[in-house]
Amino acid sequence: MKKILAMTAALTITAMVFTSCGKTEDNTESKAATTTTTAAETTAPEDTTADETTEDETTAEEDKGSEVDNSNWKPLSAIADSLECYDNASVKFAADSDIKGIVSAFYEDSEEAKPGDADYTGDEAKINFSIQEVAGVPMLKCDEEIYDTEDTQNNGHKVLKVKFDMNKLFAAQPELMDDIFNIKMEIVTIAREQAIYDDGLGPVTVGWFGGAMGTNNAGEWNGNMATIEMASDAGDGWCNQWAHSVVNARIGIKENAKFNHANETNFTTVMSWVTKSDIDMYIADIVFEDENGNVIALPEGAIPGGASYEKEELVDADSDGIIEYAEDGTVVLEK
Repeated sequence: MKKILAMTAALTITAMVFTSCGKTEDNTESKAATTTTTAAETTAPEDTTADETTEDETTAEEDKGSEVDNSNWKPLSAIADSLECYDNASVKFAADSDIKGIVSAFYEDSEEAKPGDADYTGDEAKINFSIQEVAGVPMLKCDEEIYDTEDTQNNGHKVLKVKFDMNKLFAAQPELMDDIFNIKMEIVTIAREQAIYDDGLGPVTVGWFGGAMGTNNAGEWNGNMATIEMASDAGDGWCNQWAHSVVNARIGIKENAKFNHANETNFTTVMSWVTKSDIDMYIADIVFEDENGNVIALPEGAIPGGASYEKEELVDADSDGIIEYAEDGTVVLEK
């Protein structure tokens, strides 16, 4: 009996040991599983900050690259501030300046037929002169009148030739013109329509404007004493509608180019070459200087007043100078 009880007790203890070991393994596995799950659940999410930052920076760079830098763009109202010689100029205009007889077109191609006449075959422009205010400053406008409507190569544009009668300007003191050594002419050009390039239409800008200045004394042209080169198209997505230049002609270095009050005629002459685009030329002022750079003033009352002109309104073709194109290639003027 004791032997049976002993064996029963031993079996019971063994079973308890096995049961205890089984619980330990189960708890360990459960704890391990729990630990693994917790670790998976508490692992920090994948860090995408660097990628997101990179994408944002790339987008910003792309946006920056597509922006147009038009910081140098200036509206028509800025023309007045661009003038360099106006305050000390010999020749300035008033709103009622009577320029008839003082300023005229200079024709060389024909003594009889003039530009616009049916039998005229030259390349000179027909010009209408008036005084117009540009940014509040009265200027001489040299307005080309298109008469050759069959000219498709240059859209009817010709060579502008403008002359100032020095004998009339210095009529009260003719000997003063003999001392003129240098002539400065301040010119402003304003585009009216889109610039016409060889490969198509561009923005409303002065893509190119060129010409020459000199003197024509005693009926003889004395050669180009100065050249004109003007442009306002930046070519980088923005443009100005206007351009400005001061042209210097040192006529004193050539004896025949100098004025002589004994001559029957003395003219200051400025010309602009043919351009396909519709560009208006304005003369803001003229400065006459002696050999030492001193300004020679006109005699008082040299340009009389009392004239009247039909006024024109100048409006900026674009509000900020940034060029935008429509699908047909034309410039969008209103935004």
